[in-house]
Amino acid sequence: MQRKIVLTREKRKRIKEGGLFIPWVFSFGAELEGLPLREYLEDATKLSNTLRTIHNYFQYDGVVSQGNTLLLAEAFEYGLNQKELAFRPKSSGMLPADFEKRVEQLPQSRKLATAIDVIQRLNILLPDTPLLNIVPGPLTLTCQLTGLKTEGVCSNPELLRTVTKVVLTVVKSIGDSGADMLIIHEEAMPKLNDQTAKLLRRCYAPLWNSAKFYELSPLLMLGQWLPENADRLAKIADGIIFPAGSLPGNQRNMKRLSLSLPVSLLEKEPQEIQNFLEQQDVLNIARESRLFLLNTDVEIPPGIHKESLIRGVQTIKNAINEVLPH
Repeated sequence: MQRKIVLTREKRKRIKEGGLFIPWVFSFGAELEGLPLREYLEDATKLSNTLRTIHNYFQYDGVVSQGNTLLLAEAFEYGLNQKELAFRPKSSGMLPADFEKRVEQLPQSRKLATAIDVIQRLNILLPDTPLLNIVPGPLTLTCQLTGLKTEGVCSNPELLRTVTKVVLTVVKSIGDSGADMLIIHEEAMPKLNDQTAKLLRRCYAPLWNSAKFYELSPLLMLGQWLPENADRLAKIADGIIFPAGSLPGNQRNMKRLSLSLPVSLLEKEPQEIQNFLEQQDVLNIARESRLFLLNTDVEIPPGIHKESLIRGVQTIKNAINEVLPH
């Protein structure tokens, strides 16, 4: 295992301080560039330059340098309809016989090579800006590759462990390339019992260990939040991104919390945004220096009203900055 590029003093300081507002902005740049999404995602130069332009305009506290949750499935060319150039999940319920060989070749795939190139370019273009990377978790990737539901995946531990190796390969690759922060994103998770929680804890352990080695401040984020899973999730991951307003009682006093905002909030009127941040304790948590990361619950969609987005982002930034201890 190599050591990654050393964090600059400014980056290390920003990440340690927390209070970071980094919305999930990634594919949105394709619309700004006037390019088809697939063409945009395969062009490291356009991707990195556009992400820098967006960052310089909005002045977020970081950049999402990898935010395509289909990246790995597409890197394997699974379910990729060449005519439509659209991703379709496999429905076989199993992996092909040559899967292990494909995993070995993954670092050389064009998709992953582009993602790594973007991280390296942004490290040069924005040397003091934290680079946040969002990658699909083992459950999500297994569902994408096989067409199984999460319950089916959890009933096949060997399958899940095999796919976890893919995610681990990517974590190491982005760590080596100079990434600063990591979100493992699971689109869904079944209702957890002791057995499934134990299985997932074992699968996630090498991911967290590798991410911590690279100082990636790893976090687990869920597309669908099941409150009844909260206690067991705390045993699976040290850092969890909680939807604003869904913070479990036993987590409220944690020293370091990460929260997600509904992306629809960005299009609301400023006073409505301010009220939401107050009512859901977001500002209180920031005021007490306990907020680590604030992001959006999903990727900002291409069709979002741009003027509203600009106003919404500025409103949230101002509200957080006003209460953060300086």
